[in-house]
Amino acid sequence: MKLIETGRLTLRAWTLDDAEALFEICRDAEVMLHIGTREPYRNLDDARRFLRWAADYQEQHGFSRWAVVEKASQSVIGSCGFARLESTGEIELGYLLARRVWGLGYATEAAGACLRYGFDTLKFTEVIALTDPEHTASQRVLEKIGFTCQGLKEYDDDEDMVYLATNPRNRAG
Repeated sequence: MKLIETGRLTLRAWTLDDAEALFEICRDAEVMLHIGTREPYRNLDDARRFLRWAADYQEQHGFSRWAVVEKASQSVIGSCGFARLESTGEIELGYLLARRVWGLGYATEAAGACLRYGFDTLKFTEVIALTDPEHTASQRVLEKIGFTCQGLKEYDDDEDMVYLATNPRNRAG
């Protein structure tokens, strides 16, 4: 199910056939350094667990984290999408990419397209993004696509840098 298309990327729903590709990306400790528990995937079951979560979440909410596919190679290179934070109810944009594609502008391309989709199609009024305070590369991506830094805040016993983007259709003026 293709959801979003950019010049170089397609964002689509995950399938169980993506388990090996996801595992290869998320077994890399550097990729997972700023994600969730910060633990790399240990086996294919870790990937399958995430894929089942994503499919269930998509079915329940109409959005989720989606597979990022590089058009040129047709390979899965990462994940990008939305989830609602259980602790606050806020919609969070999250993404991760395979280390081999870092520095190619894919994070900005995928996250920017995803944010537009969230505002235009899903009608979100605002979206947050959380980063580790020292994760400056991700912070630059967020600023490029229209997020503004709100400062440090504690989420689930972890101090994060909070970024906020507001749907331009909802702004007065």
